[in-house]
Amino acid sequence: MPKLKISFLWDGVRLHYGQRFKDGLFMALQHLKEKHEVRMFEPDEIDKINGFRPDVLLYWGALCENSKPLVASYPYKKAICFAGGPIEPGNVDGFDLYFTESEQNEWEFKALNKPYMRAFGVNEELYKPLPLEKKYDAIFFGTHALWKRNDLFAKAVKDKGVSIGIFQDHEKECYQIPQAEGCEVHDELPREEVVTFINQSHIALNTANFWDGGQRMTLEAMACDVPPIVMSDSPKNMEYVDESGVGLVVEPNIEAIREAIGRLKGTQAGRKYILSKWTSKHYAQNLEKGLLQL
Repeated sequence: MPKLKISFLWDGVRLHYGQRFKDGLFMALQHLKEKHEVRMFEPDEIDKINGFRPDVLLYWGALCENSKPLVASYPYKKAICFAGGPIEPGNVDGFDLYFTESEQNEWEFKALNKPYMRAFGVNEELYKPLPLEKKYDAIFFGTHALWKRNDLFAKAVKDKGVSIGIFQDHEKECYQIPQAEGCEVHDELPREEVVTFINQSHIALNTANFWDGGQRMTLEAMACDVPPIVMSDSPKNMEYVDESGVGLVVEPNIEAIREAIGRLKGTQAGRKYILSKWTSKHYAQNLEKGLLQL
């Protein structure tokens, strides 16, 4: 097997990737380092990437106007770990391979005649069951954003919920409404603390809409044996619940969510499913297979 030089470039929000995330992709990159030369770069480190002269550029981000200048001038094979959001034909060009996180995106890339393959997973070493007492009916974790429908989460669980994720100044209502409804609300926390909160919750309530995705939250909860509730207009999350038989798919309304919480409360499941196909090692194996093809 040839040894590859891989540059990983992410569309950063704040803090460096390795500091901010300990997710499945970060762990997959650590696995790839065992066989290949992998270096991580921020969007402002283009000169360093050119100096490294990689065999392939692996980019994490959405397909939008902001991603075009980051990759357009690189004279390397380029693959994207597609982070979600709308796929517009005018923004989709420029990559030699599209790694997807959902069946929904596979259909979309197929319709655009773009080469794709699935590569996804979670950090199964960090996200795992812990013997902790349950304190919350439901948890949300991820960026506080309008497409996450944090208001729906909050109104369904009120003071029996905990919501964790980045505060965005341009969408303050996404954490102000949960606070007003009595939820315990936190800004972004170290992942070890998030795992503790997950294990202290009966349910992972993922109110993300169609465009959001939010699959990582769904799978990370399952890795902790905490069943998810996902919305019927969120096919990217429904896929994993339907395939695993863990958790419930409900209509995005307060009554349906509360009824589902009552049905699932006290149950534990999901980790066996994660270990079967969605670990960081599975993620790394599929990334490697695709990058070697390039």
